[in-house]
Amino acid sequence: MRFKYLAFVCIVLITASFLMGCASVGGGQISGVNWASAKNGGRISTFSEEPEHPASTLINGVTSSEGWDQGEGWQAQIIAGQTKTVREQRDEMEKNWVEIELSQPVTVNEVRIYTVDSQKYPAAKFGVSDVLVQYQMRTASKDLLWTNVKRPGKGLGDQGDVIKGNIKGVINVRFEPVLTQRMRVLIYSTNDMKMSEDGKSREGNIRITEIEVYGSGKQKSRNEIDDLFQNK
Repeated sequence: MRFKYLAFVCIVLITASFLMGCASVGGGQISGVNWASAKNGGRISTFSEEPEHPASTLINGVTSSEGWDQGEGWQAQIIAGQTKTVREQRDEMEKNWVEIELSQPVTVNEVRIYTVDSQKYPAAKFGVSDVLVQYQMRTASKDLLWTNVKRPGKGLGDQGDVIKGNIKGVINVRFEPVLTQRMRVLIYSTNDMKMSEDGKSREGNIRITEIEVYGSGKQKSRNEIDDLFQNK
């Protein structure tokens, strides 16, 4: 009886090791991959950037804020003005954006936003507070539209899809899986925003060190990713 039990345990361990090995091989169906990373073929674009804090740092794999004064992380000014019409409100909501293009279509279900957070720059005072995550979808008529991700318990397009009042260093947004090649983060507010001298707007600075995108898909081989960089 004991021998049979040991044999069963050995079979389970060998099977588990095999499956884990398969999961780490390029070309297999995998999860836990940061598809936004530059080393995995991700590309980044933003509405603005400062020379000392370029957008490229958002996908270089560095999530720590300790190197902020040395140029690590992305920074851009944010201005929230007063709006009157519906179109002005929509334009205001969409003007502060970060777009991530993945190397291939991926079934995405999680985005992690690392806002600045260190002893010198605590997130509660200098970090991003209000954000919305969207994905690009193709309609039946082949049009491309930005659509809010559907967070658990929230209706699609519901205001509840917006993350509000964040004071932590990491904003972890989990949502129902979507197949896409482009993700977008809209930034609505930061914890350092203050009223302008003329009283017509609120101003602050967006400070983010890294954005990660997670999901499952057939990961490209190292050679295929290298080709992406050479052809862009």
